[in-house]
Amino acid sequence: MDNAAGSTVTPKGRRYRIGPMSQAPNDTRSAADKARDTAGIVGNLKHEGYVPTPEAEAVHKQVARGEITTEEAIKIFRDRALNQDAELTARQRRPERA
Repeated sequence: MDNAAGSTVTPKGRRYRIGPMSQAPNDTRSAADKARDTAGIVGNLKHEGYVPTPEAEAVHKQVARGEITTEEAIKIFRDRALNQDAELTARQRRPERA
């Protein structure tokens, strides 16, 4: 039987008993490795069209400080995206004349 790392499954009568799982391993990467990985992630996001704005960075910092939850941040970003989409749609319907 294929089990998660660190867990044990032993038969007990007709049922299986699942033993305790070990803790997840600590992140042993150096600060430089973590920074390089973060830069790679941000680079990938920028490649996909993400443009970091001061407002977005402020929301991310609020989440990091625990001032708002991740769900609240997602709602903020979703509302902003809907507003931007509505603005773009409105501009396409009535193009501005110079």
